[in-house]
Amino acid sequence: KQWYQRRVRVFQTFQHYFKQINLSEMEDGTVQLEIVPQDEEGQGVFFKEDGGRFDTSQTLKLMIDTKYTLRVYSKKDFSGSDILINGDILQMIPGERQEEGRQQVYSVVFNTSGIEKTKRADRSVLAVQIPTLPSGILVAIQCKYYRVGREDKAIWGVPLRRVNIQYKVVADVAVVDSVIFTRDNLKKNKNI
Repeated sequence: KQWYQRRVRVFQTFQHYFKQINLSEMEDGTVQLEIVPQDEEGQGVFFKEDGGRFDTSQTLKLMIDTKYTLRVYSKKDFSGSDILINGDILQMIPGERQEEGRQQVYSVVFNTSGIEKTKRADRSVLAVQIPTLPSGILVAIQCKYYRVGREDKAIWGVPLRRVNIQYKVVADVAVVDSVIFTRDNLKKNKNI
């Protein structure tokens, strides 16, 4: 029931955004996401290569009942914008402007409590609605949620630096062109 209520909220939010579309402002672009646990002792976030067994070849590894900070890097101004994460509407907080690439950084805290762990040999989705355009763009990031006590599984893989999302405008609609995980070379790599 809780998952259904989140889907209803996502749909209602999409209706709100789509009423505000200004097609003349739409252009291709890139957004980067960085996901870090709020726990100071956290090992970071990892991903693994799945090959062709699932919808996409890379899977993000997250813990349930955990708070994460999501940082959004973009050249677009998102001041006063909300972001949707798994159906929850959250206010993005502006951070410092990055001089290299002239990117603005926004952050938001999201919580994975109430999400069920992903079953073995299955994958879940981290749904993120990014306000890249007046209508926003929905990104479905393939992930696996682990229960507390299984941290060893969640940190087994490749350390995540950022999720690079490229989108294109096709027939006046923004669509995700690619979602690519980049490796964090400063963190220790765990065996996959």
